[in-house]
Amino acid sequence: MEMPVGLSEVFSVLLADLLNLGIILFLILLLPFGLGLIISKYTIKFIPLPANIWYFFISSLIMWLVLISTVEFLYQTEVIAGNRTSLGTFLHVMAGGIAGSVFYNLRYRMFV
Repeated sequence: MEMPVGLSEVFSVLLADLLNLGIILFLILLLPFGLGLIISKYTIKFIPLPANIWYFFISSLIMWLVLISTVEFLYQTEVIAGNRTSLGTFLHVMAGGIAGSVFYNLRYRMFV
C-alpha cells in the first residue's frame, strides 16, 4: 500500500506526540541522558578522545538504548513513532549524539 506522507501529516503526528506524551517522553529521555552525561563526565579522563566526540558517542549510545528499551519494556509498543523504521532510528540516534555534543559545548562555555 503506497500512501504519500506529506509535511502536514508529519507535523500533525509530532504535535500529537508532544501534546499527548510530552511529560512521559520527557521523563523517558531525561533519566537515561542525565545518567549518561554524568557517566561521561567521569569516564572522559580514561578515554583518549576529544571530549565533544566522547559526549556525542555516549549520547548516541544512550539514545539507541532508550529506543530499544522503550519497545521491549512497553510490550512491543512503539512510543516514539520515528523508531518504526531503520532510517528513523538512525536519525534519532544521530540527534541524540548531536544533543550530547551541543550539551558539552554549552557546558564548557558556561562553566570553564
